[in-house]
Amino acid sequence: MRYTRPLATSKKMSFITDKLDFSGGKNSWFDFWHTHIDWNGDGNKNWILRKKFLDKLLTEFDNVKSELRKYPNEYQTWILIDENDSGEDGIFIHTKNPNSENFPLKIKMENNIKCKNQRLSEFMNKTGLKILGFEHEDGNYFYLTDNEYGLSLID
Repeated sequence: MRYTRPLATSKKMSFITDKLDFSGGKNSWFDFWHTHIDWNGDGNKNWILRKKFLDKLLTEFDNVKSELRKYPNEYQTWILIDENDSGEDGIFIHTKNPNSENFPLKIKMENNIKCKNQRLSEFMNKTGLKILGFEHEDGNYFYLTDNEYGLSLID
């Protein structure tokens, strides 16, 4: 029998968000804070695994948004999906921070960016989230945002 590593559990992810400071105080900021669900890129092996990681990513994005309801400062949050690498898919939070003047992030939406992976494209379209395509040297990235949470990533 082949051993497969279990997906990250909600308890583990909740432990991560529990350690984040959403108080809005002096030390409560996020400089492109992010986490991944598929750290090892196992979702690259087949669609069934990728979809399990993507489903978990959406669940944890909901958890992050729930925590951000308490956050009194401006923020941005999004999911980043790398068309070619499941290990790069992640959830991001970004705010004004002492490290640099890089908030808010503004990306240039490229209208002609199409997801070549039909299953991934269908999955993203079913999320109900706004999808912003971005061409990168390694392939296409897609930012998924919820218009009801945080500042927009586009002008």
